[in-house]
Formats: sequence, structure tokens, C-alpha cells
Amino acid sequence: MVHTLGGNLVGTYFVGSVALGGYVPGESDIDILAVSDSALTLPQKQRVASAVVEASAACPARGLEFTLYRRDVVGSPPVGADFEVNANGGPRMRTAMHLDATAEPGFWYVLDRAIARRSGRAISGPPPRRTFADIPRRTLLEAMYESMAWHRVHEKATLYSVLNACRAWRFAQEDVLGSKLEGAAWARTRWPDAGVIDAAVALRRGEDAALDGSAVDALLSEVGAQLRAATTLGC
Repeated sequence: MVHTLGGNLVGTYFVGSVALGGYVPGESDIDILAVSDSALTLPQKQRVASAVVEASAACPARGLEFTLYRRDVVGSPPVGADFEVNANGGPRMRTAMHLDATAEPGFWYVLDRAIARRSGRAISGPPPRRTFADIPRRTLLEAMYESMAWHRVHEKATLYSVLNACRAWRFAQEDVLGSKLEGAAWARTRWPDAGVIDAAVALRRGEDAALDGSAVDALLSEVGAQLRAATTLGC
């Protein structure tokens, strides 16, 4: 990637569980955002994506999730997914290359950019607060609401559905954008069915557990309603 971008590379940053302190060895992904000074041509995008996927084969984690943005994009409020390149792969992750941001839902990328601004760890380049613009609370609430709707349709009873819901609920209540495991610890004392959260945490740690689909959907429905209410109230 560095060979492809050369002087066009502004910086690289850890986000996700590595940045937020929720990394679980052997179970978590490694999430990296990179920033270029200008737009990439299609051949450049293809070379970057291929290099990421090739490198991900030796990833010490479950997999590598990589997204590259332009500096002017991350220095402004988000419009959509807005990336130049998104590429994922690894020992236990499905390989994917996305080169057209308009074809992808924007909410994941909004959340990653917010994490980069608040908690990102620079691998190279300037500090993240000098690179990534602050994202308004309302925009984050809307992105989290969209993620709850996505989980209910696409992932349903998975640990990611539960843990993302817990983190979103905490953000709606306390404006804290922490790790998924921190969100689970916060939510389990507030949700009447702590068992569904405990099961998701166990799965996250690589332990045996089972998730009840109706229990997961009930949590997602309630968190979605709270996110929608907070967005409507503008708080």
C-alpha cells in the first residue's frame, strides 16, 4: 500500500477494538483506517485493495478490516460511506474488496470515523484529532439507528447484533462511544434479560453459548426505538 500511495499517504490509524481497549486475542478483528491526500485512480484502488487482502492472510487476529479515505473527506462531516477503498480479509474473515462507496451503506463508516476522531491510535501521520472532523451527535444517532435496522434484517441473532446494540444504547443515554464489551457491561444491569447479553459476551470471548432470536430482536427493537426518540428530540 505504501508503495502504491507514496507521498499521497497522510496517515494510518487503529480504530475498533484495538483503539477502544476491547480487543480479544484470537476473536477480534484489527480495524485500520488510512488517509490519502488526494483521490485514487481505479488502478490504484485495485492495487491497494489487493495488497491489503494479500497482507491479511498473515493477520494475527480473526481478520483485517481496512478503509482508505481522502483527507478532505474525513476533514468534513460525512455524507455517506465516502471511502476510496474498503478491503477485508484474514484467516477467519470473508475476503471482500469495495471500490465504489456509493454502493455501500454509510453507517458503518460514519461510526468508524467517529471512533477515529475520539479514540483512534495513530500508526503513522498526524494525531487523529487533526485529521478527522468531529461528527455531530445527531448524525451518530441516525447511523446507529440504521445499523439496528440492518442487524434485524441481515444478521439477526448474532453476537455482533447484541454487542452493537449495547454500545448504541449506551451512546444514546450517556454520549459514550466505547467498546462493544464495555457497552455490554453497561447494558446488562439495565436490560431485564441479562442472559442474552451474557451469551453474546461469551461468544465474543470464543466460548460456547447460544442466542435466542426473539430475545435478540427484542433488544434491537428497544434500542432502535431509543435511538429514534433521541434523534427526534435532538439530544
